[in-house]
Amino acid sequence: MTSHHASRPFVRILVALAVALFVSPARADETTGTWTGEVGVQGNYYWETSTRVIAPEVRFRLTSPDGTDVRAEYLVDSITSASLAAGVVEDIRFTETRHQVTVGAGHEFDLGEAQLRLDASTRISHEPDYLATGVTLAGTLSLAQRCTLIGMALTYIHDDVGSVVRGSQPREGGGRDLSDRGRVGQLEGFTLGLSLSQILTSQLVASFGYDLVYNWGYLQNPYRGVSIEGVVRPEDHPDERLRHSLYGRVALYVPETRTAFHALYRFYVDGWDLAAVTPEGRIYQEIGDLITLRLRYRFYSQTRSFFYRAPDQYTADDPFVTNDPKMQDFSSHLVGAHARVGMEFLERTFLGFAHEGEVWFSFDYWWQSSRFGNGVIAQAGLRVPF
Repeated sequence: MTSHHASRPFVRILVALAVALFVSPARADETTGTWTGEVGVQGNYYWETSTRVIAPEVRFRLTSPDGTDVRAEYLVDSITSASLAAGVVEDIRFTETRHQVTVGAGHEFDLGEAQLRLDASTRISHEPDYLATGVTLAGTLSLAQRCTLIGMALTYIHDDVGSVVRGSQPREGGGRDLSDRGRVGQLEGFTLGLSLSQILTSQLVASFGYDLVYNWGYLQNPYRGVSIEGVVRPEDHPDERLRHSLYGRVALYVPETRTAFHALYRFYVDGWDLAAVTPEGRIYQEIGDLITLRLRYRFYSQTRSFFYRAPDQYTADDPFVTNDPKMQDFSSHLVGAHARVGMEFLERTFLGFAHEGEVWFSFDYWWQSSRFGNGVIAQAGLRVPF
């Protein structure tokens, strides 16, 4: 099964794409009654000591003359993991494939001096031992000539968790012996998101948000075990988790140098006594009319959950045990660079149909004190409107 740690970066990527579509939807040409849209492809690469993920994705969006847009996204993860990362005794490296499809639609209603955009989407993700589904309903109210944006989103998830045990012996035709243990539990949850974005001046924007997440059901990893007094016991977490996140961003643009400075901060706390802070700084620099560069630094620090202990400190009487490095206290530092290049130079070539598009490249590296070790995320993408 894909660990939450491995898949989380790609979940964050899909959420970021949904927010981008939600806040700045493409518009059809209402004067001519034509349809517009865009298509995009992106490659994602994620690596850490025990896990490697290669994940290409494709996105499509179409907007009608009245401003209604529909979109679809498809992503496939090829995940190679060492089973030691799941806490088993014998280290067997294996590869799984996860397929994810997201479809959605949205429309903006003109309310005179205000605008209301409503959006709905659904997502399904499947891998050999996991089936995840989710539905999101969202709305944004624009006020004061779009200087104030008030947003709300509600998401429900339902995941079926299975277990496929990989043996140490090769099977006929390649690979390893597989033992499908079937469904071991289900995970459900609701997320409520509230946001406020305010243009303060022509060069200064501030945004704030709050997320409330409530999960219940199977919240542990079926593959991780904990050695307690010489006996390996399956990992066992509480069956409920309430999470709170507060975040904010201030963005300042300096027109004289065509530079933007972003300061971000996130505070997180949950019912498992885990708390975290994430300050981040970004610098964007426009170079000419086609190139934008971005540098960023992010620091992350968290406390441990109330039931986390070193494996040799657990006893048979402990109701909850874990071997999850994300439950311990640790910190990390991330640095990254991003480049976005417009393709207007293609206008008079045989590729002129793509001259309004753009390509981008990014690379992030982080150092962390947990046993997951250091890691990288690299991305490359292409977007072409039509």
